[in-house]
Amino acid sequence: MNRPPEAQCAATLPLALNRCADRYCSGDRGGTYLSLDQSADAFPIDNGHTGVNQLGGVFVNGRPLPDHIRGRIVEMAHQGVRPCDISRQLRVSHGCVSKILGRFYETGSVKPGVIGGSKPKVATPRVVGCIAAYKRANPTMFAWEIREKLLQERVCDPDNVPSVSSINRIVRNKVSR
Repeated sequence: MNRPPEAQCAATLPLALNRCADRYCSGDRGGTYLSLDQSADAFPIDNGHTGVNQLGGVFVNGRPLPDHIRGRIVEMAHQGVRPCDISRQLRVSHGCVSKILGRFYETGSVKPGVIGGSKPKVATPRVVGCIAAYKRANPTMFAWEIREKLLQERVCDPDNVPSVSSINRIVRNKVSR
């Protein structure tokens, strides 16, 4: 029997969940489904991280929606389809559709946000120098007091002031030498 891709994938769902399926296969309606016909070694996931949403779409927890579905969401929105209808047709949660459209309207990109990576460096040589000077002038000064002084003297602003633990690490590793 020749079934559409979404039916083939949906039929193998229990097996897919038990065998930690790893790839997506998209049906004609744009839904995202797991497929067992591709190598599970390429992208292994735990049994507990796959699921079926309330609309019948299969998702992998913690993994972004594939780019072609993200693009389809934006394309449908440009055609005037309402987000709730996009959600139903593509079997993607309304929250996911809203988030993708919001990001697209804000940045012009459908790419998922970056998870992890390094944070901007707040312990610049100037900041480290100020911390060292404060500590030399008052060796009993607490890290939270140093943090407040960095803000008061406008060495840092609230967006880039080092945390108390960072200040303690700077004092321990750089100032006490």
